[in-house]
Order: sequence, then structure tokens, then C-alpha cells
Amino acid sequence: MREVRKIGIVGIGPRGGYALEKLILELAERNSLVDIHLSLYESTGNFGNGQVYDLNQNSSNWINISERILELGQRKAIEYKNLKIPSFPSYHEWVNKDFNTLSNNTIDSYPPRKVLGEYLSQRFQSLTKPLIQFNIISLHKELVTHVKLLINNKVLITTNSNSHAEYSEVLLTVGHQSTEPSQQISNWNQFADKNEHLKLFKSPYPTYDYLNHENLIDESVIGIRGFGLAMIDVVRAITEKLGQFSTLDHKTKLSTYNFEQKIEIKLVPFSLDGLPPAPKPLNARIDKWFEPTKASIIAFEKHIGNELTQKKAESPQFLIEAFAPIAADIYLKLPNTKNPQNLSKTTIENIIVRWLEDQEFRHSLIISTQQSPEKSMERFITMATGSAAISLDYCIGQVWRHCQPYIYKNLSFNKCSDSVFAKIIQLDESTKRYSYGPPVESIQQLLALAKMGILNLDMVNDPTIRLTKEGWRLEQSGKAITANIMIDSVLDSPKIKSVSSPIVKNMLDDNLIRAVHDDLGVETDEYGFLISNETFKHLPIALLGRLAKGTIIGVDAILECFGSRPIQWAKQASNNHIDWLNKN
Repeated sequence: MREVRKIGIVGIGPRGGYALEKLILELAERNSLVDIHLSLYESTGNFGNGQVYDLNQNSSNWINISERILELGQRKAIEYKNLKIPSFPSYHEWVNKDFNTLSNNTIDSYPPRKVLGEYLSQRFQSLTKPLIQFNIISLHKELVTHVKLLINNKVLITTNSNSHAEYSEVLLTVGHQSTEPSQQISNWNQFADKNEHLKLFKSPYPTYDYLNHENLIDESVIGIRGFGLAMIDVVRAITEKLGQFSTLDHKTKLSTYNFEQKIEIKLVPFSLDGLPPAPKPLNARIDKWFEPTKASIIAFEKHIGNELTQKKAESPQFLIEAFAPIAADIYLKLPNTKNPQNLSKTTIENIIVRWLEDQEFRHSLIISTQQSPEKSMERFITMATGSAAISLDYCIGQVWRHCQPYIYKNLSFNKCSDSVFAKIIQLDESTKRYSYGPPVESIQQLLALAKMGILNLDMVNDPTIRLTKEGWRLEQSGKAITANIMIDSVLDSPKIKSVSSPIVKNMLDDNLIRAVHDDLGVETDEYGFLISNETFKHLPIALLGRLAKGTIIGVDAILECFGSRPIQWAKQASNNHIDWLNKN
């Protein structure tokens, strides 16, 4: 009986599903889809779509990338001997939308995440059903707790059901992992445990955890830690349970909130800076205002991708200074800008540099961080809908979003020092209030709730929080409100040393992984394979995604799940299998 080479893939969300797809395609095209078996582990059972795109989640969770740019390409048909797998359409074909023929004035759509989940699930099923019949893959709804390198260079996988299996190679695409709670959350957890009338939810997802909880009533006061995208999901989930939003103006997505029975509920978000996210442009016409020219992108890539420049860098300044002329040029060409002093391009470049270095930098071209969040959101909406002058900070954020794919491509596996790369990642994170902003409609919904007093923004900017027998007492500028429910909507960063999941802790303990930097993830080579903490040699274990943040940049977006990293891994994994076939 011929030996079969076994590969394990742990985590079969969008990234793991796409990596599998590319490996099967690669092996079939190279006439080598033989003597191989892949075991796929996904603890949620959401094979292909993962937890983020769970089919059963609330419709209030929207994707944060417009369908217009959600270019998930078609999968080619696969034919290998008797195995025939039909092609699968691109996402645009699947939703039956041709964005090449739609008007640029068509308002961008952001469907519920479970809709994209349905696409990802169907795509996965269409690939794997024939592969299961041919015994090329098997599915395991189990939580992997331990990945261990054996003396024979095989990899042992252990799961929560105490099953064990050895593999020649393992790919980890485990996505978001839980981390050790902060001291604040630990204190809050102990506090809530001692008071039955109070409740702490340590994650914004799944929303039904708090939507169906007995403590959530029409008179609840709900504190929400965080003022970003997850906070919007929390607010929309709770308010849509009690009422519904209506659109008053389809051109601006102006919204109102309606409910049948009177509700006294209060939603009280807060963050360290109290600054709201800025909505993305309403449609393709407005979005194109912020799109760099091909020539400027070529020059930008040439500069930031230069290895000598990267080696010499002592800060992210080389990236900021390459970006500033692009943003300044675009700002001066906008149809409606706020530049009453007719400042020169050089002066505007200097302002851009100063602001990216420190977003507390103040200037008349930049939206004040001292004004109320309601006023900022209203201003951002007028800019996103093209009905008012564009501020420089809004322009920077949108141009940065267009430059991000090139930043991610050229600064992953760079020659910068670890500390400089950590600062580059920090710089990219600092722009996400703009570059990863929500749809206009989300901000309009927040404003509608704020005007009705349901969304209380009095505490949004770093309130004092005291724990009392009535609950979390938030105090700010002489005002106070006490929450009986607290929801933490701040998602954990991929700081590898703080991750609390068993698989990561065990690999750290076994010296199988090493952190790139104290605040970042693990080190991998260009194909995604781990570099051991102990031997500094490449291992038969690869890691793609969030926990590799530090070796690569830009790991969270769905487009990155379908990007070059899974393709690179699949090519190397297929090379490894072909080498094995030739030896056997």
C-alpha cells in the first residue's frame, strides 16, 4: 500500500479556505494531486467562512468594504484524472452585479457579513465535496490545542477531544485569538460576578449573547468600551432589536429611528480619545477624487520598497515623506477643498507630515479633535457625500486607504529594524479611523440615535469610571451616568505574548515561535513558514494571517485573505509535496 503524505490546516475561514483552494489548483496543474491527504480543522464548524462570516449572525453586522471593490476572483475549474471540480464564480458574478456598467453615482453597498459568509461557504463546499469523495480531504470540527514538532520532523496535532495525528506539514490560519484580559477588564469581571444585577460582556460578538440576555431590557443603560466599527455593530444590533431605522434621504443616507413602544434604553460608548470613525466616500465618483495616479504609485513603490532605504530607516519618516506629495497633490486638485489661505503644495506636504507624525497636531485645514463627536460626524458626512469642502485629514485618510495595498506589498518582509517596522504598523493603525471607516449610513444611524437621546455621547472621551453597587459610574465634565451592562467592543491586538489561546501558548512554551517585537506577532519567511525561536531554522509549520503581523503588514482585511500570501504558501507547499513524491 502506497504511503500518503498528510498535511493539516488549522483554521478554515476565508484565508484557510483560499489557501486550500490554491494548493489543490497548484497540485492539479502540476499533475501531482496524488498520495496526499489534507485534514482541515475548524472549531466553529463554519468551514470556508469562519466565525467572522458566520451564517447565523445578526444582520446588523455589516461588511466594512464596499461590494464595488470586493473583487474575489473566480476559481478555475479543476480536472485531474477522474476528479472534476467545476469553476466557481467571482463574488461580483455571484451577487449578479457588474460594477463596470453601473454608474459612478451608484451608492456603494455594504451587505450583512453573513451574505459574504454564504458566498464563502458555497465556494468552499463546491471545492471540497468532490475532494472528500476522493478521500483527498477530511473535515474536523475540533479545537486544536497543541501543535508539537516531533524528533522525526513530523508535526503532532492534538485537539480538545484528545485526538492525535501526525502530519508532514501544518498550516495555521487561526485568525483572531483571545488575549489575556487587561487589568481593567479583570477588575470589571470580578465586580460583575459579585453583582447579579450587573453584566459584563467581554466581546462584541456574537451579538446574541447580550441581545438575548435577561439583563437587557427597555430601561437598560449600556456602557460600550470602544468607539469604532465593533461599537457600531453593537449599537445597531441592540437598537434594531427594539425598533428600526428608516432612510429619509437616499442621496445622503439621512436616517431616523422608529419604535412602537416607548424605550428608555441608553447606549454610552467611550474610548481613550473620543474620536469618531470617518465614513468612506458615498460612491465611486467621490472615491475617485482620492485615487493616486499610476505614475505616483510607481514612484511611491520604488521609494518605500527600496531595501537600502529600509535598512537605513530610523523611523517611518521615509514612508510618510513618500506619501505626503501624493496626498498634497490630490488635495489641491479636489473639486471642493478647505484652503482659504491658498497654501502652496510644499506647505500642505509639511502639514501632512506633521499630522501623520502626531494626529493631535492642529491646523485650520484639519478637523478639530476638540469639537463634539456629533459635529465631527456631521462634517465627515458632508465630505463623504461630496456636499462640502474636504478637510485635509479626511483627504489624507482616503488617499492612505488607496495606498494601503502598495504599502502592504512593499513593506511586508522588509529590511527595516523590528522597532521601525513596529512604528510603521502603528502609523498604519493610526490612520484606520479614516481608512477603515464605516459606510455613511452607519454614521447617519449613530447621529439619529444621538439626536433622540438613545446614544449618549457625553462620556465618549476617556471618562472617569467608578465601580459602585448600582454599576459602572461614568463621569465626564461634571456629568455622570451609571451603566448596569458593559460591553467591551475593543478587539484584541495580535500581540503574541498576550495571546491566551492554548495553541499559541503551547507553541511559545515549546519555542516553536518567536515574537518579531514585544507588541507584535511571530516571524515567518516569505512563504509563511515559521522560523523557530530555538533553532532559527525553517519548520514544517506555516502561519498566515493576523498572528504574523510584524513580519507582514495588512493582514485583517478580507481582500488580504484572498491575496498573495496564501498563493505563496501554496506554491511552496506544492513544491514540498512534489519533492516528497520524487523521493518516494
